[in-house]
Amino acid sequence: MPSSSTRRIRLAAATSTAALLCGLFTALPAQAAAPRTGSGHIPDRVAGEHTKVPSFVRGLKDRAAKSASGRKETPAVAAEEHLAQHDDVFHTKDLDLSKPKSSTLDGRTTVSFTQRHKGIPVLGAEYKVHTKGTEVESASGSLFTDLKVSATPKLTSRQAQNRLFADESLRRLSPEGRTIEAHDLVVLPRGEGVLTYHFTVKGTQRSGEPVSQQVYVDAHTGGIAFSYNDIAGIAAAGTRATAPAQARAADEDPAVTEGPVTAKGTNYDGATVDLNAYQRADGKVELRDRTQPMFQKAGGEILTYDAQGGDVADYQGVLPAGTPLASADSTEFPAAATDSGAVDAHTNAAKVYAFYKKQFKRDGIDGKGGTMRSVVNVTSNGVAYPNAFWDGTKMVYGNINGAPASVGLDVVGHEMTHGITEHTAGLLYVSQSGALNEAISDYFGEAMEVDDEGLAMKDPMAGLIGEDLCGHDEDPADCALRDLSDGRRADRDYLNIPLASDNGGVHSNSTIIGGAMWDMRKSLSKKFADNVIYTAALENFTPWTDFLQARYGIVDAARRLGATSNQLQQINNAFDAHGIVPGWEDVEAPRDSVTLAKDIAPGAEGMDMSHNIAVDGDRWATSYVDLKSFFDGTPEYGIKTGLVSQPDKGVNDISTPGVWMIDPALKGNKLYYSRVGANGADVVSRPAGGGKNAQETVVAGGPGDQREADIDGNTVTWVDIQGDEADVWVKQGNKPAVNITPEPGTSAVRPQVGGGKVSFIDYGGTSTTMLDVYDLATKKLTATKAGDLLSSATDYVANGTYGFAVITNPFLLGFQNVKGYDLSDPANTAKQKSVKLRSVFGSGVQLAVNDTQLVRTDLLASLFGTGNANQPKLEVANVEDVMTGDGGTWQRVSCAVTGQMYPGMDDGSQRVVWADTRGTTDIVTRETPAGTCS
Repeated sequence: MPSSSTRRIRLAAATSTAALLCGLFTALPAQAAAPRTGSGHIPDRVAGEHTKVPSFVRGLKDRAAKSASGRKETPAVAAEEHLAQHDDVFHTKDLDLSKPKSSTLDGRTTVSFTQRHKGIPVLGAEYKVHTKGTEVESASGSLFTDLKVSATPKLTSRQAQNRLFADESLRRLSPEGRTIEAHDLVVLPRGEGVLTYHFTVKGTQRSGEPVSQQVYVDAHTGGIAFSYNDIAGIAAAGTRATAPAQARAADEDPAVTEGPVTAKGTNYDGATVDLNAYQRADGKVELRDRTQPMFQKAGGEILTYDAQGGDVADYQGVLPAGTPLASADSTEFPAAATDSGAVDAHTNAAKVYAFYKKQFKRDGIDGKGGTMRSVVNVTSNGVAYPNAFWDGTKMVYGNINGAPASVGLDVVGHEMTHGITEHTAGLLYVSQSGALNEAISDYFGEAMEVDDEGLAMKDPMAGLIGEDLCGHDEDPADCALRDLSDGRRADRDYLNIPLASDNGGVHSNSTIIGGAMWDMRKSLSKKFADNVIYTAALENFTPWTDFLQARYGIVDAARRLGATSNQLQQINNAFDAHGIVPGWEDVEAPRDSVTLAKDIAPGAEGMDMSHNIAVDGDRWATSYVDLKSFFDGTPEYGIKTGLVSQPDKGVNDISTPGVWMIDPALKGNKLYYSRVGANGADVVSRPAGGGKNAQETVVAGGPGDQREADIDGNTVTWVDIQGDEADVWVKQGNKPAVNITPEPGTSAVRPQVGGGKVSFIDYGGTSTTMLDVYDLATKKLTATKAGDLLSSATDYVANGTYGFAVITNPFLLGFQNVKGYDLSDPANTAKQKSVKLRSVFGSGVQLAVNDTQLVRTDLLASLFGTGNANQPKLEVANVEDVMTGDGGTWQRVSCAVTGQMYPGMDDGSQRVVWADTRGTTDIVTRETPAGTCS
């Protein structure tokens, strides 16, 4: 088992759309640590993580002579024999590797191998051997040596599909138009492996935001082992959806065209520009560019369509039949083509093509001269769609701050570069590999714009992403989406965000690695820096490449491109300046709290949990990911529990091999949790201090997944998930359990019981999420809106008197706010209260409440300059003051520089128990708030 300070969990469940900046913070260090060198030296061999196969090797020289096997010497043969001759280094002899595939550019050949286990593909397992002729120069990638998982599932694909909706993000999707595509079995690469069924669930949130959720269901337990949304915009881009080949627009038929013409149009900045267009036989002129070399070579065109206000939901991965190309009655395009963004989309797409063709000899996004499509003028629910995204086949643009999203060349270049990354490195759009994916798009999108506008690299505007989309009265430096010159460091500023928000930090962490690459462009010649980054992405990066591996790959690419020692030093300096050095993750920090349990990875870090830390009286409990089982390949979740008053007496561990235990809740010395297995999930109880062998009692069972138990006195409530339907059940004492939402259409999460009421969030409505409050005495259910057409409730806590919902707006870059409700009169808007957050817009908000206190976090406030190590902080205020007074006086729970998340509280005190992280994660507590921390 890896040491506690060097752990990483990459495979986790995400249950919300990626957003621009941030989301929940998780404690798992992002990279297995190596001894910190501080010298910038890149070793010739870098060990792989949880595998014997090294992630990088150079310096093993073989004679470029006749093959030892007598085969004709080729780069592919040389690569195969190199691995075989040095099996003591590579350990690939017993691996099931694919036949090698070779690609050559400027005399350099890359030979790629992928891995299968017992005939089943291993997610992201790819290795690249780099040769010059038939001489091997280096090798890099990720292969996995310890896979032993049985290839025989315990569930059928249909049974696994029936378990999908335990991922509550799927229940937030509008049922209309939602599709589920079942794929083949896939092995997730951890230790012995996790056998999973892979599904793609496509649809839209009720706000209209498109979603393409990649979900991997454990084929042995039925748990959601890995889930993330891989579609988003300039705030979160990079989906890999594939459009059906038959989904062609009517105006794409070349038979009705006459020939190329040069048209005129006005871009959004008011300049007249030439447009490579096409005049049809009927005289119409459409934005169809056949002048580029890709048309002569492969028939590829640059096409710009006008959705004419069509809903963005109709353009996810498909191009609806009949979608017209943007057109005019003459070669003079009218103002409407400017306002829709068609003029800018068409000219900027041509600039992107020209940049890659001139700089890297790359023929279009796919490298094969394939057609480049853009769709402008989409809306959502009848209003402007404030985003832009690449969906695997085309660009889709809305309108941001009143401007077409296609205005910025950096935005267009960013999104189209996602397509190039998809066709080259295939970087998985999660965590560090996803942040690297974003960084490559930021780098090249901004490189195109800087060069196009003639900006100096030292210009303060150079490095700003999306500044062209600012409002007229906004300072670009303040409103740009990101800044590649923000100076962020991995060892100081990296945000360990779970996949449930921002796909694990793909945007919030991207400028760390992107800034290092941008500094290279400042210190080297721009052309050479661009070639190095492109070569590394094309030849070195593989799906799981992380920050440190990216550094090694970039240095290796520079060497193979002939970099001088001074250039190599400049590259190393750039990465050193951004803290991307061996051991950057292994950071400890002092605390001002009492440690209850050391080195625990809370369950929410492995999958999105509705409950994580429970507290009742002197007893606390948390779900956790068993690290050994996780790295051995079967992610198992258990419960740890202990006493606040006896932190030194040890922690009781409750776990069962092959079964997940999640969602802990406490009442006195009785522990409740969900027990997840191949046959479903039951709510069970047992004595909290009774040890592993204590008797379990089934509180709620049945064919569905029973989740999210909450207890007050002798009343227990939970959710029964059966597909879209997720009903709330209540059991009072010895009375039979009752379904309090028997009408079809309920999709409930976060049931809370207290004060004679059960309250919960319901995703079952057709237009917006609802807060439902059920009076146990009168059996009356009252519903009120929790969100609107553009936002929805994504978390909820209650104390029986008040309820607090976290409201997320996916269109407003994923920002959040909190609304409080008086549960005695929840629909009375005069009694509803907006809860103050530390920043104007919140993100990564977490809450806990007891009878007197409300605890909040707001990660966004940490991002925007509040200091103290750039981590989320817990704050507490009197709940009555928050709801009926002046909004409350908020005090810091702890003054430590650590990250503080997943709070739990007991009634009748100010004590908070939380997960505290900086390198490793401990469960800690304070009896009273620390105060102002000035």
